[in-house]
Amino acid sequence: MLHQRKAFQLLQTLSPAERRRFKKWLASPVHNANVLLSKFYLYIDTRSEWTDRTLNPEKIMACVSAGAPYDDLSFRRLLSEFLAQLEDFLVFEHWQNRPEEVALQRARVYRLRQMPREATSRLSEASADLQQRPWRDASYYLAAYRIQEEKLQQAPARAVALNMQEMSDELGAFFAAELLRNACTALSHQAVYRTDYRLPYLDAVLADCAGGRFDRAPVIRLYYLSYRCLTHPDAENEFRDLKSLLPGAGRWLPPAELRNVFTFAVNYCIRRLNTGAEHYLKEVLDLYKAGLLQGVFLENGVLNRFTFKNIVAASLKEEELEWVGSFIRQYAPLLPQSHREAYERFALAKVAYQNGDRETVRSLLHELRSDDVFLDLDARVLLLKIYFELGEWRLLRGFLVAFERFVSRKKMLPYQAPNYRNIIHLTGRLMQWHTEKATYLSEEIEALRQQILNAQPLTERAWLLAQLDRAVRIFSTGAAV
Repeated sequence: MLHQRKAFQLLQTLSPAERRRFKKWLASPVHNANVLLSKFYLYIDTRSEWTDRTLNPEKIMACVSAGAPYDDLSFRRLLSEFLAQLEDFLVFEHWQNRPEEVALQRARVYRLRQMPREATSRLSEASADLQQRPWRDASYYLAAYRIQEEKLQQAPARAVALNMQEMSDELGAFFAAELLRNACTALSHQAVYRTDYRLPYLDAVLADCAGGRFDRAPVIRLYYLSYRCLTHPDAENEFRDLKSLLPGAGRWLPPAELRNVFTFAVNYCIRRLNTGAEHYLKEVLDLYKAGLLQGVFLENGVLNRFTFKNIVAASLKEEELEWVGSFIRQYAPLLPQSHREAYERFALAKVAYQNGDRETVRSLLHELRSDDVFLDLDARVLLLKIYFELGEWRLLRGFLVAFERFVSRKKMLPYQAPNYRNIIHLTGRLMQWHTEKATYLSEEIEALRQQILNAQPLTERAWLLAQLDRAVRIFSTGAAV
């Protein structure tokens, strides 16, 4: 189908303003010498929709080439040339949006044509334009290095002191920022996929950062602190410093990079939570709230479904029920459409569970339809809790068997299946106390408690311990289960 070809997919990404400029681009003989391309674009741009019927190649060529017989090879060549023009246009648009690059190239042109005064003037423009850039990321330091490099080319070697130090400093800052960014990305990736990366010169850059060489470059400081948090579980001081920098980090990093840095900080908190440092739960929620205020968790106006679920979970654990309700109302409509209903339904079920409304939970989850295995798993854990808390032992027994089979069938990451198996097994052990025991022996209670405390990984440790304590109270008082 023609409308699924690369040229049309790329064309669909253009804004209305870009489409108008592209039309002018094709009309200019400076860029395009083939008048058929302008006619081709005019034809497809005036279609109300792109379908097999509206984009019939024979109809297009009949209109474009004034009724000449259709030739498939000629059409394919025209489409290929059209794509090349579209790519060139977008490259030019990108270049035009970097005024310091434009000014720098002009400076080089004047220098090569032996017009030093104009070359110096354009180089000053490039420096001024660079200072107007919205971010101070690694590419900023690379652009600064290239400007210093051009300055060196313009300087008569024996007339003035050379700017070798400035040029070296800018290049060093670029290298350090880019290397640390890649190192943090590699650490996050290898934690999931068990892949080992070796990054040359990393130790030297880390030593320079520790020695304070790059303290005046906030982006390098951000990535250095992120790296320390990712590699040192007890880097509490570094985490505090990183957190203090995040509110202003939008001045130094573009949204995609800033989102990654927030994620690094969140991952550190999660690691601390997994080691029992419960006060990091509030830190996680603070990071999510700060990121939402800065808009860093939105990508093209869409909120990642896993981030949505994590924010709901953290806010509920912190018992911020009013805030999480407002969050769900505001951000559920921003979830990917294919997952929106399921994730909103699950979030509302979590809130209902927190409020003790078990019937609403059951209604929401029984109607939940999703092909997302992780959402399905978490929904099953929530139903498991309800069956246990209501004492529906026969239903729970069959549910645990089906849950175990479900986990065995699904392909999951190495640490996930053991977690759900631990939840299933320990819930089954607790169920035995209710269905088979008349009294608790203190040594048996302690043995089960230690089993819950020592199980790794175990995301529902607090709930399981609470159910154990509840069961002890029930049997010690002789109350009905």
